[in-house]
Amino acid sequence: MFKKFKWNFVIVFITMSIIGFFIFDLIFYYSIKKYMYDETFREMETKTRLAVALLDQRDLASLPPNSPELYDLTYHLRQILNTRVTIIDTAGNVLTDSDVARDKVVLMDNHSDRNEIIRARQNKWGQSYRKSDTLDRNIFYTAFLLTSQGNATGYLRLAYYAQHFEESLTTVKILMFAANLVGLLLLSIIAYFSGSWLVYPISRIVRKTQEISSGKFDMTFPVNRTDEIGELSRNLNHLTGKLKSQVNEINDERLKLQHIINNLHIGVLVVDQDHHIIHSNPEIARILGMDPEEFENRTILEIIRDNHFLKTIERTLQVKAEERGKLEYFNGGDRIFLSFTVTPFTLIGNDRWGALVQLQDIGEMKKLEAIRRDFVANASHELKTPLTIIVGYTETIMENAKTIPATLMKFIRKIREQAQRIEFLIADLLQISQLENDIPLEFITIDLIPLVREIVEEFTEQSDQKSIRLRIESEIQHVKVKANPELLRIVLNNLIDNAIKYTSQGGEVSVIVHPSGNDSVRVAVADNGIGIDPKYHDRIFQRFYRIDKARSRTLGGTGLGLSIVKHILERHGSQIRIESELSNGSRFWFDLNRS
Repeated sequence: MFKKFKWNFVIVFITMSIIGFFIFDLIFYYSIKKYMYDETFREMETKTRLAVALLDQRDLASLPPNSPELYDLTYHLRQILNTRVTIIDTAGNVLTDSDVARDKVVLMDNHSDRNEIIRARQNKWGQSYRKSDTLDRNIFYTAFLLTSQGNATGYLRLAYYAQHFEESLTTVKILMFAANLVGLLLLSIIAYFSGSWLVYPISRIVRKTQEISSGKFDMTFPVNRTDEIGELSRNLNHLTGKLKSQVNEINDERLKLQHIINNLHIGVLVVDQDHHIIHSNPEIARILGMDPEEFENRTILEIIRDNHFLKTIERTLQVKAEERGKLEYFNGGDRIFLSFTVTPFTLIGNDRWGALVQLQDIGEMKKLEAIRRDFVANASHELKTPLTIIVGYTETIMENAKTIPATLMKFIRKIREQAQRIEFLIADLLQISQLENDIPLEFITIDLIPLVREIVEEFTEQSDQKSIRLRIESEIQHVKVKANPELLRIVLNNLIDNAIKYTSQGGEVSVIVHPSGNDSVRVAVADNGIGIDPKYHDRIFQRFYRIDKARSRTLGGTGLGLSIVKHILERHGSQIRIESELSNGSRFWFDLNRS
């Protein structure tokens, strides 16, 4: 159909008019036809009755069939009535016909099966409108039963050629067709102007809605009508007011958000699924030492070329999970330390995903951490010497225990235990300080399974003391990984030692090694011990954090073991993970790259 309502209206109006004209023409035509049909038969009936009256004055029985006298009689009637006259006997044979030569009458068909004759035989009067076999054209027929002294003697039939009747019907058809054309033309003009008149208020509403859609919310719709158009205008005015209010609220919120983002001390980048930058704030330009215009129509790859950072963004877009990390960015000759957080989100009005990237300059934090590491390392070194002396003196004194009172010996023993505990603590602090330094570690290719077996054997005596079943589960016998063997030993020692300590008598500890993807292997330490509440999972890797401090001290922990594990694995490019619930045991695991 047409795109314009006016033309749709015109087409519908004309279509309905054509249907109306067609129905009217059918009724009118057949009404006229029936009227002319009835009038013709009434006239024929009158003429037939007149002919019968004239024939009653003559003795037809005395006239032989097809005689000159009988033919003259029918021809005389034809002159009077201006119709064809036929006299037929009771058997249906034609006795004479005014329009057929006398010598041809005997050749005419028997007329006993003609409709008008059949009806006249039944009702003394019959009529029909049909095509004549003799003349080959439509004829009106009327027939009367002729009687003499109460007995049927034959039939008088009059035939009237319907040329005038058919010409009249043809004229009626032509006039109706012409009237229809003129009517349709007039109705088309009326429909066009009526459609324009009807559509005008709607067109005005459409123009105003287009202006509103372009941002002109001060437009109003006239409500001077009481029909549906007026009601529509009132509703649109109401909707426009609400829309204006909501748009103003959205603009206010957008300005607030824009102001907040622009004044954040964190750089913000918004990228779509194709890594194109669709938004940035001034702080990101300051952090990266660039002009804000340089971020327009560019991808994140053109701004920060760091494989780990780009893979993190790609992983975030794929798995729809937040990712965090750190990177080094070189601005000219300066090295900038950055931390980043990548958060996935769906773009408004689209089912595509994007990523919100937050970058923070942690250069000052790195300096403070370096100062702290230096302080811890220096303090640890400074404390290590006097503690070693204290432990040595206490052990020397304890060697002469016979000459020392028992109470004093108890105090000396306590001094040695606490000094040794501080020694262990300082050793762990020095270990963390070394790991936090940027000094490259030495990684070599090692066969993981023999190393795991060696470490597990070292804990056999400790597990046997608690009747704990300590075993290795592995789907593979040999697997090469790239790692620092001494540091990896520290990781496994800490995890296995904790598993045994926090598993009850008769429990079970498993060290599990199995492939994880095509280029990595997963190592897990699982137990069925006391477990860890999920709310503590993130905090147990912090320094000195203990869930049960009294129990930890009893078991001899320093609170630095899991922190050391975390730092070692981060230097290996991996992360320590935990799955645990209270009373359901714990499972610590990490991945190592294959060599």
